[in-house]
Amino acid sequence: MRNRLLLSLTAGLLLLCLTVSLASCTKTQEPTPEDTTVTDETITSAETEPEIELFKPDPERAVPKYDALMSNLDAFPLCFKYGKTEYNGFAGFALESENYENVDRGVKSTLVLRHPEIPAAFKLVATVYPQESAYEYVVYITNDGQTNTEIISDLCFSIRFEGENPVISGINGDAGGVNYTPYEHDLSSRSRYKDRSTSGRPSHGVFPYYNLSYGNGGTFIAIGWPGTWYANYSYNKSAKVTTLEAGQGDVATYIAPGETLRTPLMGFVEYEGVDADEQANMWRRYYINDVMRKIDGELTPTYVGVANMSQGMTTKKELLMLNAYKAHGIVPDVIWMDAGWYTGADGESVAWSQTGSMDIDYTRFPDGMASIGEFAEKNDAMFLLWFEPENMRLDTEAFLAGQEGFKEEWLLSTVAEGSWLQSRIINLGDPECREWIFAKISKVIETAGVTGYRQDFNNDPAPAWAAADESDRKGMTENQYVQGYLALWDAIIEKYGIFIDSCASGGGRNDLESMKRGVPLHYTDWFDGNHEDYDMKGKNTQVLFKWFPYFKNEVYQNSLYKLRMNYAPFCLLKVESALDKDTDWGLLKQAYDEYDLIRKYFYGNYYTLTEWTANADRWDGRMFFDPELDEGFASIACQETSSKLTNTICLKGLDPEKQYHITDFDGLVDVTAKGADLMEHGITVTVPEQPYAVILLIKPAQ
Repeated sequence: MRNRLLLSLTAGLLLLCLTVSLASCTKTQEPTPEDTTVTDETITSAETEPEIELFKPDPERAVPKYDALMSNLDAFPLCFKYGKTEYNGFAGFALESENYENVDRGVKSTLVLRHPEIPAAFKLVATVYPQESAYEYVVYITNDGQTNTEIISDLCFSIRFEGENPVISGINGDAGGVNYTPYEHDLSSRSRYKDRSTSGRPSHGVFPYYNLSYGNGGTFIAIGWPGTWYANYSYNKSAKVTTLEAGQGDVATYIAPGETLRTPLMGFVEYEGVDADEQANMWRRYYINDVMRKIDGELTPTYVGVANMSQGMTTKKELLMLNAYKAHGIVPDVIWMDAGWYTGADGESVAWSQTGSMDIDYTRFPDGMASIGEFAEKNDAMFLLWFEPENMRLDTEAFLAGQEGFKEEWLLSTVAEGSWLQSRIINLGDPECREWIFAKISKVIETAGVTGYRQDFNNDPAPAWAAADESDRKGMTENQYVQGYLALWDAIIEKYGIFIDSCASGGGRNDLESMKRGVPLHYTDWFDGNHEDYDMKGKNTQVLFKWFPYFKNEVYQNSLYKLRMNYAPFCLLKVESALDKDTDWGLLKQAYDEYDLIRKYFYGNYYTLTEWTANADRWDGRMFFDPELDEGFASIACQETSSKLTNTICLKGLDPEKQYHITDFDGLVDVTAKGADLMEHGITVTVPEQPYAVILLIKPAQ
């Protein structure tokens, strides 16, 4: 049975090689139940065929770098210093237990290893997704002894990529004015490239996702760490090897009995011999299939709906607005109430930024928003509500007096002192504190009937984390906090199976670990203060779809151009005032009808049809195409400062031998041609004015 198990669980020769490489390790005969629990879904006996066919040792299913990595754990890329001794890989470690589990589209391996000189268990969790040529790994170090460990420092991964002419490409993180700008760095000419996130919000200013090309292929790399992190690339030209060192920002700490210190989650997608468009789609397929959390076993639905601040809102006014939409034939998929539904320390109504209590303001919402939740349920809509559980911006003494069970030691130091967002960070790393927060969140979810949870985080926590560390505990407050933050989300998901949105002053906390649980709806705060910056929206949207297949766009002032520019997997299409008798409902209804015709294509392949440029004199073109349906759509926008009203756009991803019929919603285009012609010669589009957005529908010719 053991031989059959090893063969059935491999991708390539993964586990067979693993057995050989660890043959000299001493194994316990009865591993701990936590790490070796075996179910009918994970293995079968030699006499019984598996109910769910596991990956077989088929070379076409191999993921070469993962197979090589796991077949030689002595050279695994984990590096650290224990006391004064440096460790590289798991050389000298004994394999204590192993467990292999069939997961959606992949196999997860959990190996527990020990070194005789280190009183801690090292748990390596690695998952391979052969269909996407992707894999992930993370290491947990748990002190299960009775005394503190020595200082563990310089904890990181040091990963080698062999191939000449390496180039790193990616985009900037959410950073005002230059958010999501693409970049490219040629390591052949400049052999080092460094990124570092120091704020504690991992995707502000920097972006923990990379495309490292080398030789005839390359690897997409993602760092899953919702805190401080670094990524240092270096290239050895003579050896033709690129090395990446990546880890939490700064770690030098002992581990107390019962504590766990963990690494970031690392994610990788391998590719070879494909062009830039197919590279992007390989990443997207991994993200869609293996990163995005399934809800009820399905991909996150696309949504179109409405939103408003909770500040200044009442139940009566909210329901009046929602019924106005319904009366005009528009039933939103989502009702988003943002910040401001809670009270201050003494139960008073407060500005949205005065967070901390998470107590519903019953003076404005007498039934605790329950009737809003009921409206959403009756109309098959999601009720998405904003929370900010990590920042307390109230008077400390009054807050402690009014919040039963809250302990002062759960408050970390003050951040953003002197600003309007000054706050005390609430320590999610304390399990008891986290339980208190979870109970507060649960009460609101259940009272209001919330079906979508939106968590914002409007301060940089790194200074508070660092201030809480003792001299021999550098990085531990952050590490425990990050684990607590992820545990909070896991608890919410486990109890409610709920949709989660990740926000941190826009796109500040959209690392891989967060994206395993939530989606990055509000990818920037830029448009909060620059509603009509469609030059920026065009640039952001075009490039962001390559990296995040799912996010939100929002319209603030209606025109057909603005509505169409905001079509996204999650979009807020609303009128400026639902209670204004002069509101143009017909235009909004048209947008909802158009969206219904294209929403099913957002999970398809993605292509940019125009080059990204900061030049304001441009057209923007992007395309979504589902190869299984053999259809899709393209969004073509002539921007306000474009010097021409006519442009020729070449489509992508079509079957060159098939005939396609291309039309649009406005009667500007009606073309039937072979895929080869549409991709080589394109379609000429003339718009009546600028700015103007055209939606091209791409269907097989009848």
